[in-house]
Amino acid sequence: MATRRDIRDGVARFFGGATYDSTARIYRPTPLVASGLAGVRPYWTTRFQDQDYTATLADGRGMGGVMSIHIANDSERRIALGGPTGGFKSRPVALELWVWHMARTPATEDAQADLDDLLDAIVERIHTDRTLGGAVVEAGESQRGIQRATAAVPQEEPGTPPTVRQEAVISLDATVYPQA
Repeated sequence: MATRRDIRDGVARFFGGATYDSTARIYRPTPLVASGLAGVRPYWTTRFQDQDYTATLADGRGMGGVMSIHIANDSERRIALGGPTGGFKSRPVALELWVWHMARTPATEDAQADLDDLLDAIVERIHTDRTLGGAVVEAGESQRGIQRATAAVPQEEPGTPPTVRQEAVISLDATVYPQA
């Protein structure tokens, strides 16, 4: 049976790659390094370090993102077929892929465009394997589909060039079928 920890870690590996940095507690380099995803954590952290946003990305790339996997909720329901021990369980899981993006650029618009491109690349990766590398049976196939939202107006910090911070979330349902 897939535990919450199994699901969270499997999804983090799908987006973050096979290499886990146990000191930083992050998967990197990611399969989406060319799109600016520098690392993926299976759990929240209090704050990513600035170097996390561009670690493993191409030299000179002044912007990038990091992701954390959040399970907003999950439920379990048994569908009985042929008696008390027959049937199967359906377990929908509400996944949220939180993305924090940092850019050192004079144009806030460039930072926003880079985040848009990264969100598109993440969704395209979901389309390539709806099992998210085997972490779930299907993802993004419910009526809710795959939703993208930016969580706030970009925040600009002074500097040369300025630092622009943004966050976004990709929400989708995933399903696992534990043994009945």
